[in-house]
Amino acid sequence: MFVAAIVFLVIALIALFFRRRTYTTPERPATPGREARPAVPTRRPNLIAAWTAAAAGVLFVGLTLGSTLYAQDTGESKVQVDISGNIVGQTTDSGFHFKAPWATLHTFNIRNQTVTYINAVNGSDSDNNGNVRSGPYVTVQDQDGVSSNVSLNLQYSIDAKSVTDIYRSYKTEENFKTQFIGNSVRSVVRQVPNDFTTIELITKRGTVEKSMIQALETRWKGSGVHVDNFALQEITPPKSVTEAYATAQQAQIQVTKERALLDAKKVQAQQQVAEAQGQADANEVLNEHPLSAAALKQREIEALKSAGDNGSLIVVPQGTDNILSLPGTGSTTK
Repeated sequence: MFVAAIVFLVIALIALFFRRRTYTTPERPATPGREARPAVPTRRPNLIAAWTAAAAGVLFVGLTLGSTLYAQDTGESKVQVDISGNIVGQTTDSGFHFKAPWATLHTFNIRNQTVTYINAVNGSDSDNNGNVRSGPYVTVQDQDGVSSNVSLNLQYSIDAKSVTDIYRSYKTEENFKTQFIGNSVRSVVRQVPNDFTTIELITKRGTVEKSMIQALETRWKGSGVHVDNFALQEITPPKSVTEAYATAQQAQIQVTKERALLDAKKVQAQQQVAEAQGQADANEVLNEHPLSAAALKQREIEALKSAGDNGSLIVVPQGTDNILSLPGTGSTTK
């Protein structure tokens, strides 16, 4: 924009130079009854040049102001660089700001940004969240030498105070994402699984995820980049490993089931032993201390009442202690 302003300034100056035209009235010799007239130069305004100068001047002023005043959105940080490549300033606040007309702006996003590594679905580069994926899944190798494919989602943010240093190292935000963020994320994701076995990589996803976050935070310490969120979406080992793990899981479930049945049988046997022991102890007490006639009679009455409540017919022949129970009737006869 500033270059265009300079061009229009030059045009305005040239137009101003030609804003007047000079005409020379030719010399006229004397004739009878008419005096001689020498050649006379005459200056007249050049309207085309004047209007051109005015228009170019207006454009020069407008472009100069436009290259001096700029608006900045919330969540942005702008670095001002002059024509020699030197950093002359940085702004982090939203609103309108001024700069030298010859300075250029380099914008960096300091909001939360997302990095997603997933496999393409039907040839699409979508990250399933409305954005473009950063790349395909990352292939890792665990402690057992087994290769797996890892899909992940990372959210990070940049400290506004570190934007100037980031510009010095990478010049543009795109270079920063590619050379710093992308390379470090893939490196950490490949490195951490080396400390886990294949089974641990499958069953301890939370621990693996936590180790990756810690490794990233350590790697980015002092860089002005912060890990806001990190999620392992999928860990896909080879099909043979998945099938073997499923078989082992089924076998473990069967072992657990059989162990539970065995424990149940042990509990049942212990209950039977306890009941038998209780009956034996009761018999021993009765042998040593027989019940009185009144106690036996009370037990008989309780038994008759219980049988009657259950709808049985109790027949007690007169003059005998024998009891005949006929089910399905609701009375007691003597």
